[in-house]
Order: sequence, then C-alpha cells, then structure tokens
Amino acid sequence: MKPIYFPFTYMPESVAESLSRFLGRIMVFQPVANNQPQALRRLEENGLIDIRVPYAEDEDRLFGCLKEYKEWGQLHHGEETSLKDIFKNGFSNKTFTSQIRTDILKNQTDDSFAPDPVFLSRLFLLMAQELDLQQSAIDQDLASSIDDELDLFTSMTGEEKVLDPPKESLFKKDYGEYMTGSRIAAWFQLIKNTVHESAFLVTSSQSVLDEILETVTGLEKVVGIDGISCDQPKAVIKEFVQCLTNLTQTPWIGPDQIRLPDFNFQGGRKLNFKLYILPEADPVDICSFFSKDNISSKRNENSPLNTVIGFFEI
Repeated sequence: MKPIYFPFTYMPESVAESLSRFLGRIMVFQPVANNQPQALRRLEENGLIDIRVPYAEDEDRLFGCLKEYKEWGQLHHGEETSLKDIFKNGFSNKTFTSQIRTDILKNQTDDSFAPDPVFLSRLFLLMAQELDLQQSAIDQDLASSIDDELDLFTSMTGEEKVLDPPKESLFKKDYGEYMTGSRIAAWFQLIKNTVHESAFLVTSSQSVLDEILETVTGLEKVVGIDGISCDQPKAVIKEFVQCLTNLTQTPWIGPDQIRLPDFNFQGGRKLNFKLYILPEADPVDICSFFSKDNISSKRNENSPLNTVIGFFEI
C-alpha cells in the first residue's frame, strides 16, 4: 500500500526524505510526462518517490498555454504577483475559461478545441508546481544564507550562534495555504481515471487537511500520535504498511480494529501524524466532493473498500 502525496505535484526534498524513511517510496502524480522538475527526478533516482503520469496527451498545447498565459498574467498583474493572481479565483471559474479561449487559444489553428476540466486542471497544476518550485528555491537560498552567517559568526567568535527561533522552524512553509480548494479540485481531476494503485493519501499541509475535513463528509479520525522518530526499524515500517492495507481493505467497524506497531520515539528527526478514514469510498469517490461533474468510481474486485488519509507534520 504505497502512499500517494497530495494535492501537490512537487515535493520538497526535506519532506520526501522524512516521509520515505517512515513510509517507504511515495507516489507523486504529475500533470505532464515531459519537462518535469529535475528535483523530482533526483528524488525518484534516489529511491524516495515514484512518479506517475495519468495523462500524456496535449502536452505541446499545455506548454503553449502555460507560456502565453504567464505572459498575459505578467502584463496584467506584474512580474512578482502574476503566478498567484491569475489563478486566485480558481481554475474552473468562467472568467478563467473565457480568458483561456480569448487570450491564449486565439492563435491556435484548431478553433474547435475547448479546454475540458482535465486539461484545465493539468494547466493549473503546472502553474502551481512552478509556484512551489519558486518558493522552494527561495527557502533553499535563505537556508544557505543562514548557514553562511552562522559559519562566519563561529569563525569570528569561536562560538556557535543559537538561532531563536530555530532554523528549521523558519522554513516550515505550508505550500497548500494558497489556492487550497483549487489545488485539491485540480489534483482529484488529474487522478480520477487512474487505476486503483493505492487508497492511502498523505499530505504535509495543515491547510489541505482543514479543507478536506470541511468538505468531505463521513471522514472519521482513526488515530493521532506525536513525537515519533522518522527512523523506524524495517520490521516496524512493514507492520505499519500492513496496518494501513488492512484499513483500506477491511470493512470499517471503528477505531478498536486498528493495531499499530510499537513505534520508536527515540532520537532523530521527529514527526506527528493523524490518520483519517472514509469508509466505503475510494480516492475517485472523493473527487465528487470537489467537482461539479457527476463522477462515479469504476469499482472492481481489486478496488479498496475505504480511503485512508494521513496528515504528517514534520
């Protein structure tokens, strides 16, 4: 039961390293097959994530739309704010769709083309991914600057400077804080026709968790544990994965049926986690909470009985 990172198509290295120690390889879905961030490719090569691409068609048109719409945004909103402002009202609103038709596709030879919800979702996720990449690059530059300042202080004084607040807390950005509902809606549009590879969704965004709890009816909290070490024995990880598998494949009768392993709480980097369950629903079913379309899950004998959502605070 591999975890699926949501609702993002970009995963910071620090998050990937911590979660993969605890959960194993993590699936990260992508809106396009080509020109994916090099940072994600490195994470996959290092065995931390598995990249999945549900759709590979219309990529040239997507990149053309992305380029022209970014230029439109810079013209109307300015260089610094365009990435945020042009999508602030969501990817499915009428103004956005109209602008796609009139300002981006006016030079296309195929006048019959009309962006469908999946196309718009992929375009939105491409833009959100670029925004996340920019924020991650800023965080890395700031972290390097702080390291250089600490090294200079130590070389000049012979003492170690203690930061208040600690350095780690300065970069605990919630990438899901902006455009939360639109991110979730776009992401579920992206994965709605995928095969049922897993029913275990994980996020590190408090904003995303809050939106899910507010929007998805029927969610039940299973368990919450604080202060667990990211480094767990392989036997514990295997037992935890089996526990999650049982949660998705066994009829839900209540929290008493869960049997967690004996986690390690000593040493290393710590995390807190909460597990929620949506009984008798798979991830495709959740899509209906964020879409106006009538979406029905294509269940078969291999489909999961329940969806488990994990919030991991690192």
